[in-house]
Amino acid sequence: MSVTGERDTGQGCLTVAIRMPVRIFALVVILPVRMAWDALAALGRGLGAGLGWLWRRVVVEPLSAVARGTGRALRWLGGALALLGRVLIAVPLVWLWTAVLVPAGRGTATTARWLVRTLVVVPLGALYRYVLTPFGRGVTWSLRAAGSGLAALVRLLGTGVVLLVTHLLVRPLRLLHTAVLAPAARALAAALAATGHGTGAAVRWLLRVLVVVPLVLLYRYVLTPAGHAARWSVRALGTAAGRLLRYLVAVPAVALYRYVLTPLGHAAVRTARASGTAAVWLGRVLFVVPVVAFHRYVLTPLGRAAGWSVRALGTALTWSAEAVGTAVGWLLRYLLVVPVVALYRYVLAPVGREIAAALGHAWRVAGYISRAVGRGLKWLARTLIGDPARWVWHTVFVPAADAVRAVGRWTRREVLAPVGRAVGEARQIVQDALRTVRVTVREARADARRMLFGAPKSAPRLPEQSAAPVPDLVKRAPEFGKRVPPGHR
Repeated sequence: MSVTGERDTGQGCLTVAIRMPVRIFALVVILPVRMAWDALAALGRGLGAGLGWLWRRVVVEPLSAVARGTGRALRWLGGALALLGRVLIAVPLVWLWTAVLVPAGRGTATTARWLVRTLVVVPLGALYRYVLTPFGRGVTWSLRAAGSGLAALVRLLGTGVVLLVTHLLVRPLRLLHTAVLAPAARALAAALAATGHGTGAAVRWLLRVLVVVPLVLLYRYVLTPAGHAARWSVRALGTAAGRLLRYLVAVPAVALYRYVLTPLGHAAVRTARASGTAAVWLGRVLFVVPVVAFHRYVLTPLGRAAGWSVRALGTALTWSAEAVGTAVGWLLRYLLVVPVVALYRYVLAPVGREIAAALGHAWRVAGYISRAVGRGLKWLARTLIGDPARWVWHTVFVPAADAVRAVGRWTRREVLAPVGRAVGEARQIVQDALRTVRVTVREARADARRMLFGAPKSAPRLPEQSAAPVPDLVKRAPEFGKRVPPGHR
């Protein structure tokens, strides 16, 4: 049978032979252990409850009281420290800020503004007013004068061109039209109207004489000279503007480029080229050539030799390791692994399984026995101790406690409460008398001060009151800082 109660099949004779002895031995060994364990568990639960109660009564509650008292003390200390900090830190800091830092900051800001104004704003204003403004005005005047000159030149040239065009083109054309073409056209129209018929030769001759010849003369002797004059004027203006641009802009720029920038650029290029050539030569001589030579004549032969040696050694080691590994594996397999596997499979596994099953079975059986013994001991303790103790408690202690509680209630209600009320009334009477005396003394002192020094001007005089209603007034308005009695709230 297995641990679960099912019958095992296919078990060997070793399992069947050791099962019952092992279970009997395990029960004999485990039963005292289980009973001791259950007893210790029950004792531990009771002891834990008692220790918990003792811990709460002895440690937790005193520590709670101490913590509450410490909290109150710390709150009081915190209030005192807050007041002390306010008096010693906050008030001095506020005074320092109000009386020292703020005036110092204002003075520093005023000084900084004065320094900035004196050292920066005033020099910059003077520079702008006495240097930049005259220079700008001079530049503006120069540009304006140059612009005025160019504008006058352009206006003069425009006026000349207009006059040339007017006198050489417009007026001759107008004169030609008025004095020649219009009369000729009218005469031609009159001749054609008079004759009615004309020959083609006469018409061509008239057109040639009246139109072509005047136009040719106009082009040859009027328009051609006017065009030459206009071209000469434009060419002269372009030449003058070109010379101005050349000598004012191009020549200085070319001179600057040729005699300043070009030599500087050539010198910088030559210097950079020489530095680069020297750096490349030094790098090649000091680094590249030694590295190449070291790689070619040292590292390459060493690497080839090391590679050949490593390959040969690796081949030999691989062959040796394979041979040794095969031999060691065969020896370990047949001398160690196979016997260990057989021992585990056919001896240790059945024995361990049966021992574990026997221990579990014995633990459960011992638990049943231990619980039965515990129930018997519990019944015996309840019968011999618990029931008599409960009877004594309910029969003796509870009636006695009720009687003591009733006596205490009667004493508190019939004796202590009347005494307390009488004491409170006597204390109230004494306090009222003391308040009346205090108010009377204050009024007498105030009256004496008024008789000696007169009434104060700043505060109005209080109305006089008799001494009779003083206790009621005192009861209605108690002094500041005094405890208010319950009857006056």
